[in-house]
Amino acid sequence: MSTDIISYFDSLPVELLYHILNYLDTNTILLSFRYVCSRFYLLSNVYNQYQLNFYSCTKYNFYRFARIINPVHIVSLVLSDDDRTPGQINLFLSLFHLNQFHALRSLTLLEIEDSNLNLILNDLSPLTLRSLTIQSRTFFTWTNQTLACLSPVLEQSSLKQFTLSIWCFEIYDFIWPNQCHIEHVHISNRITFEQYCTILERCLSLRTFIIKDVLWNDTNTINVKHYRQLKSLTLEDNRMDIFKLEQFLSLTPSLTYLKVIGMAYLMDSYRWEKILRIKLPLLDNFEFFFQSWKDISYDFSDIESLIRPFQTSFWLENKRWVVNCDYIFNPIEVLLYSIPICKSSFQYHDPSNKISCSNFMDMFVDEDIMDNVTDLRINLVKSFNQGCSTKKNHSFPSPVFRHVTELTLDLNDKCVMCPTQSLANLLNLSHITQLALNINYDFSSDVNTTTNLKNIVQHISNIHTLEIANNLSTIYSNITIEDICLLIPSTIEHLKITVKNITDMKTIIDRFEHLSSITFRFSFYKSIPSAKIIESFLNIKKDLTYRKDDCSIRVWLNRYLTKKLLYV
Repeated sequence: MSTDIISYFDSLPVELLYHILNYLDTNTILLSFRYVCSRFYLLSNVYNQYQLNFYSCTKYNFYRFARIINPVHIVSLVLSDDDRTPGQINLFLSLFHLNQFHALRSLTLLEIEDSNLNLILNDLSPLTLRSLTIQSRTFFTWTNQTLACLSPVLEQSSLKQFTLSIWCFEIYDFIWPNQCHIEHVHISNRITFEQYCTILERCLSLRTFIIKDVLWNDTNTINVKHYRQLKSLTLEDNRMDIFKLEQFLSLTPSLTYLKVIGMAYLMDSYRWEKILRIKLPLLDNFEFFFQSWKDISYDFSDIESLIRPFQTSFWLENKRWVVNCDYIFNPIEVLLYSIPICKSSFQYHDPSNKISCSNFMDMFVDEDIMDNVTDLRINLVKSFNQGCSTKKNHSFPSPVFRHVTELTLDLNDKCVMCPTQSLANLLNLSHITQLALNINYDFSSDVNTTTNLKNIVQHISNIHTLEIANNLSTIYSNITIEDICLLIPSTIEHLKITVKNITDMKTIIDRFEHLSSITFRFSFYKSIPSAKIIESFLNIKKDLTYRKDDCSIRVWLNRYLTKKLLYV
């Protein structure tokens, strides 16, 4: 930045500089803006709208921010114990108490353990949160005491958004508070029918409800009461059949938005129009994705029969909702879905491996057809090698997937061609930040496959997280840790990798000194090393925290500071 530009910005009124800071992320403010000049340094010290996100933060920056920030200036906070930053929440609580963050309005806790959550919940009473997100690590259990501490937090009149993800058996025991003012609830679990009704009865301001599924059986009597406050409902993994779902939806006749993701028993195409016309007369937007894995051979006429009920005037003229049906040859499956596709995760199938039919005869190809997809899975061989000889002039925009950031590539056989260009035509490789290689093929003696995989990784230049799942990591496999290391670029910050023993772990840590975190996964038949062995090995490293479970060791590293410098 030139001296003239700096001088110009330095003369701006404080109010305008504050307005500019509202458009900058915390990293930019604290690591760049702060050091431009003395005035900006002082301004960053009194700015009071910081949104502090420690998700995937390096340990080096974590300590830097911990020294710089004033808790009363933080309005949003994200803490995470996931694979990228194991032990972060415990480290944060050793430095701060949540009741110091008087201005905090949004709090997100990812992969949190029960003991830490209990401490935090007890500190939240003096705060006026508007948004609270709690995500527990899979299979982590919560005590009744922790569940009891959560209810008073939900009663706070300021709280408007609440997201919860815990072990499903515990949520059945959670007692919803008698009264709350929450407007948006997202529960990433199945809940009981009784809980569903209780939440609607006690949250009179609830407008948006996202849940995985609702469990109820034939002994449950449908409540004749209508919950008209709810306007938006999403079922992320619905297991109710179409008849139960119809009764269920009759409880909320004021819905204007409905999303249902589910299985084959929802493909009762004729019944959907009746449900939407009679039970949900105010519905403006209906998104769905239904999937069937029945081992039945279909032809185009069969697919047309599935789409025909969606070609009435109700669908084509009144609502103008586009519906598509795909029959996948290998593996056999049928997909019936609204367009744009409403799922964030998606398995790609080459056009040569499917037949499709739409309710609109001349289906228009919209650029945003796949824009909701952020997590894409591709079988390298089936998607490209088998389809390379088929015609490629299908009328899809390029790239088809414009917003994908997480990519999983399955390798089940020899990758005899380089699919990098094909991948580039399919999705924007520069947007990919997380890449997973799911290896089910012994490529150790296959030079072409190794080269092709390396080319793919190198062309996806912005990835910071790499996962290599070597599913053949057995005593019978010829794949060595050296073979795996050839696939890891020097730019990776977070690595997840399958290893056989402590020696493999040492090789990874010593060779890739730039890594911020490593998750070591052990083969299912291998016993994970004892805690004593792990600690004797890991403790030789400086400033390292780790977590161990039944099949993995997660390590958060600090390559830049010694313990002596941490609190300087």
